Amino acid sequence: MSRTLFCSEVEMGGFLGSLDLIQDVYQANLETSNSTCYKLHQNFSGFHVLAFNCSSDYTTRFLNGGFDLVSSKDHEVIDFVATKVNPLFSINEAAVRLFEGLFVELKELENQLIFKPLIVTGRSLGGYIAILFSLWLQHAIDEKEADGVKDTKRPICITFGCPLIGNKPFQKAISERPQWKSRFLNVVAKTDPIASFHSSNSLYKPFGTSLFCTESGGHIVFEDQESVPAVLHATPSSITENTEIPDYGNHLKSIQTKLLYRGVSELGKFDSNSLRAGITLQFNEVDHVRDDNSNDPIAKIEKERIEANRKHRMSSLYDPTKTKKLNDAKISMVCMELYMKNGRSKGGYYDTFKTPAKTKHEIESHQEIVKNKRILNQYWTENVEEKNLTPQKEGAKMRKRWLYGGNTYRRIVEPLDIAEYYKPNGEYYDNGKKHYRAKRPKHYELLERWLNEDKKGLNPNERSSNKAASLNDDSCFWADVEEGLILLGKLKDEGFSCNEKLEDFESKVMGEIKSYSLSPDVFLEGSSFMKWWNEYKEYKGGLYVSEFAQFMNSGEYKSYK
Repeated sequence: MSRTLFCSEVEMGGFLGSLDLIQDVYQANLETSNSTCYKLHQNFSGFHVLAFNCSSDYTTRFLNGGFDLVSSKDHEVIDFVATKVNPLFSINEAAVRLFEGLFVELKELENQLIFKPLIVTGRSLGGYIAILFSLWLQHAIDEKEADGVKDTKRPICITFGCPLIGNKPFQKAISERPQWKSRFLNVVAKTDPIASFHSSNSLYKPFGTSLFCTESGGHIVFEDQESVPAVLHATPSSITENTEIPDYGNHLKSIQTKLLYRGVSELGKFDSNSLRAGITLQFNEVDHVRDDNSNDPIAKIEKERIEANRKHRMSSLYDPTKTKKLNDAKISMVCMELYMKNGRSKGGYYDTFKTPAKTKHEIESHQEIVKNKRILNQYWTENVEEKNLTPQKEGAKMRKRWLYGGNTYRRIVEPLDIAEYYKPNGEYYDNGKKHYRAKRPKHYELLERWLNEDKKGLNPNERSSNKAASLNDDSCFWADVEEGLILLGKLKDEGFSCNEKLEDFESKVMGEIKSYSLSPDVFLEGSSFMKWWNEYKEYKGGLYVSEFAQFMNSGEYKSYK
């Protein structure tokens, strides 16, 4: 750990600074005219490089304080950055204005670029456009991958002297996506007045990786977010009137030269604290002169890194319980499927589960399935809660394998929860005899809603090969059956009419039969549904005619499969 804290970021700075690729990307910026705003360079160092530029008028206005933070709620064009945890954020107005001005043109490039190895770059305020367009492409690739597309290429964003762009919620929204945050590098020269412009404004927060460099070849990489503002604020350019943008090409060449002739680092008095020594080395690399007052950032950064490393170690420790929970859930699903198959001879697994066990074998079987149900409910409740906190905007799609696995679980297990809800002295009676749907667990609702969103645009009545579903599409179907039986019971006991509700249920069932979204197991002899039908037929009388009554009376349901 000492080696990592002490020298890795110095070595990383040298490695990045020595790459010809970064120098070539900077050259692409120089070859992009201000009048064209952006240019796509073909096969630049083996990559396509999309370089952005910005007019001098925007830069002058920026340095005069003409742009401040604005809320994302007022600019829909950047809402793709938002997450459920961080739905609102603030961003510099210049970034929004520049991106909005090119949005239509850039959107047309989307499908052309997400399948190519691409570097997006920009110098100074051009970096603002590069950052937002890179984030836009990352969002587009997320959607493609959720649809099963596998040949997309995630872009790398390299900016030069780009000022901080947004506030902490913006930083967090990006940090929530590991595949996003690792693809941003901002190269910053010590004498760049634009890059350090927001350093004293605590509302602005960095993200990604920062490579600081000096004209003499000094270089250092900062990946922890708290160090960057401290270094920016410590640079002389933040307190001078210098407005000249440095030549990053010369700075990068100086890094290569210094690497060839580097001697022993001068740390001054030996410090047995390797972390403090490493931070000191980092600041010395960019010619930072340490203050002897309370404003010196080294002690502050040392404390923050100790806490960050502690949290990282705790979060990265291998948690064997996660693997065990996954394996247990897989085993429990196999047991559930076997239970379903065996239950067909007893009126279906729903009624097998709700029927009180009598023999020792039945009691043991019931206890085993209750245990498997508990394992699956716990596993998927936790997974859905976690997924609900991750970025998932309306219109975006999830990984199909996860989504369809979760909904298979819902369609198998929720009927058993319904059976427990309506059992004598169950929750139905404890909750004032409310319909199950009124107390339905949230994770079932989310799984069903996400599945429906994934199927938007598809014809719900088109089931391949017109075969009946092996599981009811509506996992709350048995709750409606139970409510139908309760209504019929009230008719007998209290003599009041509820024809409309019963006929609505009848119509709903017929609709599901036509769309093949009902499982044939519903019509097994001895099932709760067949019990409802027999009581309903008796209530309606032999002369009652309807499409559903004809379907049942003719025995057509026996061939439904």
